[in-house]
Amino acid sequence: MLDAANFVTRHALNFLIGFTSFTLLTFASGDNSSLVLLLAVLSYFISNGVIKAIQKLRICKKLGLSRSEYKHIEDQIRQAKGHIHSLSQQYIRVRSVRSFKLLNEMLKLSKRIVSTVQVNPQKFYSVEDFFYSHLPSTVQLIQTYTMLSQSPVKDTEVHLALEETRKTLKGLHAIMEDDLKCAIASDLESLRIELDFVKHESAKKLQQINLRGEK
Repeated sequence: MLDAANFVTRHALNFLIGFTSFTLLTFASGDNSSLVLLLAVLSYFISNGVIKAIQKLRICKKLGLSRSEYKHIEDQIRQAKGHIHSLSQQYIRVRSVRSFKLLNEMLKLSKRIVSTVQVNPQKFYSVEDFFYSHLPSTVQLIQTYTMLSQSPVKDTEVHLALEETRKTLKGLHAIMEDDLKCAIASDLESLRIELDFVKHESAKKLQQINLRGEK
């Protein structure tokens, strides 16, 4: 969940450490053998691990999360991305336009929720059910639905199963919309407060201008 700035900073420092190690080892040993190069590369990867751990620790402190909580959220995001990948693979298997649209909407919702939590890990706790239940259930149902829709046998039982699965997926779609609302609720509240503040300041300045005009 480290952002691009952390990534660039970390690898810039790694390169500097690796290059410095190579230079010092070459100067100390008097040659630039493969062993020296190997040690320099090793220092690069060691520094990468250390700096990454420090960056994560700083983020944990900033967010008020323990390292175990941060790691758990990180793991859940990784699993969710795997589920999203599985969903995207179902595009070529759906057999109807409405099923394609439903799948597409659920994918968009899932990506938005995951990206929101990735930016602000604290939001995970407001959408835990999405990660633990809603998204995995969606993947399982979509896979079942596409399997049934591709069945060469389309008797009454299969049609009923397809219709029941479709209804359940629509229900999950509505639930995932609520998940997204929960994920961005605090952002909307912050925006509302900021807008109210701007309106208040604008009204205050307008009142001051009017008072100066009256004088």
